[in-house]
Amino acid sequence: MTLASAKPRFEQNRLTVPYISAWEPEVVAMPQLTARADLYGRRLAFVDEGPLDRDQHGTLWRPQGLARGQGKAIFEAVHSLRQRRCMFDLLCQVCGGSTLEEDFDRQLYVMNSANGVPIQEGERTMAPPICTGCAPEAVTSCPRLYNRFVAAYVERSYPWGVYGVLYDPFTLLPASNQPVEVPYGDVRLRWMVAHRKVSTLHRVTPADLATLTAAVNSL
Repeated sequence: MTLASAKPRFEQNRLTVPYISAWEPEVVAMPQLTARADLYGRRLAFVDEGPLDRDQHGTLWRPQGLARGQGKAIFEAVHSLRQRRCMFDLLCQVCGGSTLEEDFDRQLYVMNSANGVPIQEGERTMAPPICTGCAPEAVTSCPRLYNRFVAAYVERSYPWGVYGVLYDPFTLLPASNQPVEVPYGDVRLRWMVAHRKVSTLHRVTPADLATLTAAVNSL
């Protein structure tokens, strides 16, 4: 990877740790919750909120520490803030570099697909883009992608909403054990703690999987 804006890379067990993966010291306990009133009514809040706890839409986000590269990486755990930055700024989910520097007009997305169904026009995703230099390693190293990935070039990605946990407005306890996707503009966002950003993909062109596979085999 040669992008000037790529972040430092870390390895664990001879595998590259994706930029969006969380590390053990970054896992923090959920802050104390409360409810506050604004011009539109009551909403969920942290008792002690920091500047990174809400996004530009006013949505409350799960806090996480910032200790990338320290301790043990948790490959399957997504760091909420880094995922959010990657989705908003179109950073590569593996190296953290700007995919816009590689190609300003379109970005490469590689996603899990057990049945091989191509990425669809307007499809929702929580997966950030990936640069072509990182794609071959990702599809061979990531268990979710190995032998069951699809790829596409996407010209436009639009913020759709967030994925997270809804809380009961009266008890301030989780309304369900299962996280859900909620679109921006939905009143339920006032009672959600977001974990990941969700975008929709548009002007989708399927990528040549044979070409990507050939790139993998040439490593």
